[in-house]
Amino acid sequence: MIVFITHGDGPRGAERAVRNLLTDAPPSAWLSVISLGQAFGVRGERLRERCAGGKWTAIWAALQEVARGQALGQSVTLCYVNGNMAVPLVAFALARARSLLGQPRTRLVLWEHCIPHTHYDRRQGLGRHVIRVLYAELLRMADEVVAPSAVISDDLKRHFGVRRLEVSQLDNPIILAPVSTLDLPVDWPDGTAIRIVFVGALSPEKQPHLALDWVAANHTNGAHLMLCGDGPLRPDLQARIDAEGLPAIIVGHVGNLRAYYQRADLLVCTSRYETFSNVMTEATLCGCRVLTTDWPGVDSVYGGHPLVQIHHGSAPPVFEALPDVARSSPRQRLTNFDANLHIQQLEGHD
Repeated sequence: MIVFITHGDGPRGAERAVRNLLTDAPPSAWLSVISLGQAFGVRGERLRERCAGGKWTAIWAALQEVARGQALGQSVTLCYVNGNMAVPLVAFALARARSLLGQPRTRLVLWEHCIPHTHYDRRQGLGRHVIRVLYAELLRMADEVVAPSAVISDDLKRHFGVRRLEVSQLDNPIILAPVSTLDLPVDWPDGTAIRIVFVGALSPEKQPHLALDWVAANHTNGAHLMLCGDGPLRPDLQARIDAEGLPAIIVGHVGNLRAYYQRADLLVCTSRYETFSNVMTEATLCGCRVLTTDWPGVDSVYGGHPLVQIHHGSAPPVFEALPDVARSSPRQRLTNFDANLHIQQLEGHD
């Protein structure tokens, strides 16, 4: 049985992956979703979703789902996608106290964002140390820890110094729904020589200001940037675009991302850190080239990929006009994994 803990359905990449995985899950899979927000609304004979009004409600719901799995004789995989860290922590602790964990084994899957510094490095004082201790205890209670990349494994060992910690690797699920049209809500202007797209939150850790730096350095080459996403930095980015007359448009949240990937010449990933980068995988599956910052661990995930270039310097790179490459059909369902196999791997089956 898999218990997903999430922020709830929404435009974030992790939640989109959960929604698509739930949609494609085989009917034989035992699945449970604890949503701290809007319900996914996906139906299934063995799928149950609980919407929680707060973290304590979510904790109680998670504990009940762990108990239900054990009662059914199912090994339980707690999949921490998003949400308050107290939910999986307290659920594990209370379940241990009630002797619900241990037999059969319970596994902890850390989804894309779950690396230590995203939880406590940006905090100060006592709160930082408390969160670090809680995170370490969560790892200690898990019978097995699973993550989508060696980036997380290395980060956990570096931050906690736990030599015995073994982290199994399992790629995040990536599914882009079929695109019935390549028409875009906002298109690149006519005459654009290099169509560039940024996909992600307009927030500090994604460093979208670098995307503006890069397109500014290539203005004379006919580069034009589409920023697909939203976030707290949007007003500042828009002010800079207006003040400097940059060839860039903030599109906001986009449902038809595949159309942008297939029309773009280049995706820029400007993140300070990533652990898997769903958008880079999506872009390359659509045949779109990627230019990425040298975030820690990028080599372990994308090093050597023919469509991915890692920018090691501090100066903005100079783009060249890129020839068209073969793209997957817009009507073909794009997937890099079999949903049935992925569910089995999440459950811990070979």
